[in-house]
Amino acid sequence: MKCAIELNSVHEVEKFTAIVSKVDDDVWLVGYDENGHSWAMSAKSQLGSLLLSAKAQKKRKCTAHNVDWNTLYCECDKDIYCLISDFVKE
Repeated sequence: MKCAIELNSVHEVEKFTAIVSKVDDDVWLVGYDENGHSWAMSAKSQLGSLLLSAKAQKKRKCTAHNVDWNTLYCECDKDIYCLISDFVKE
């Protein structure tokens, strides 16, 4: 399962991380940076998710990588859509 998602606030990051942390399989955040390089990190890491949140990105002047928000996805071998539907882009 792969879904385009948005994490726009610290509250959303905390809620998303709490939800995916209970999944008994690997859950990944994947995407591309501003230079088109792909990256992936565990979605179960609140720190990682926080670094990717739009609000946190806007507050920092420079980052290790600037996320291309059109390419932020959640991936999992299990179907977790119903669990993360609040964060799925329409």
